[in-house]
Amino acid sequence: MKGDKDEHFSEVMQVKTACEEWGFFQVLNHGVDLNVLENMEKLAKDFFMLPLHEKQKHPMAPGTVQGYGQAFVFSENQKLDWCNMFALGVEPSCIRNQNSGHRVRLTSVSLGLEGEVFEEMFGEAVQAARMNYYPPCSRPDLVLGLSPHSDGSALTVLQQGKDSTVGLQILKVQTWLPVQPIQNEFVINIGDTLEVLTNGKYKSVEHRAVTHKEKDRLSIVTFYAPSYKIELGPMPELVDEKNPCRYRRYNHGEYNKHYVTNELQGKRTLDFAKIQSNTSN
Repeated sequence: MKGDKDEHFSEVMQVKTACEEWGFFQVLNHGVDLNVLENMEKLAKDFFMLPLHEKQKHPMAPGTVQGYGQAFVFSENQKLDWCNMFALGVEPSCIRNQNSGHRVRLTSVSLGLEGEVFEEMFGEAVQAARMNYYPPCSRPDLVLGLSPHSDGSALTVLQQGKDSTVGLQILKVQTWLPVQPIQNEFVINIGDTLEVLTNGKYKSVEHRAVTHKEKDRLSIVTFYAPSYKIELGPMPELVDEKNPCRYRRYNHGEYNKHYVTNELQGKRTLDFAKIQSNTSN
């Protein structure tokens, strides 16, 4: 029906503008049962409230972001983030929420591509969930909840805990801007993988989490990415004389290994994929 087509076109254009200008957008009326969100939040909070020795029965394996603990720690001299994590892969694939695929299709359509192009390219896509718990911090001026970084995924879906304080910030024109939590909404952001595939048309955005002196904060994150077995590079349709190729082709598994074995330092991990210019004076 015409009304449905107009509504769909408007939705696609909103996604396009958000991806080009921000790399982040918030989604309401997403269709996910609110009871599911509440149960997920309760289970995550219950886990983090367990005694430490119980949580440590599920330690984060070295060189991965799987299990309980602090990720991206590689040095005794490294300043630690004020965040406890519990991360796991979402397996088997049949139990996954299919809304991630819908959002990827919207993204491809907003680029003028066929709706299924990314899903077909991704193969047996990887989906992982991570729960972040930020306790109150007596000196929030000295400690970050999570250091500045961009995500290595294609798309990231964030659920902020009910009654959460403002914690998420994004970097825009060298200024950190707070993302106000809205009850029952999702925050979607572009990851490094989609920046590469779109040849920089859609950019992953640097973001961080800050702490609060009196309130704790919980967030639940789902990462959606291609199979680790495939090779990635800019889509040929998005490369031309005005937009030369900015990224090399690479194995996604190698990039993921590079990402999880380096400290969070803004968007530096994306240097792995960038084509370095050979300019000389």
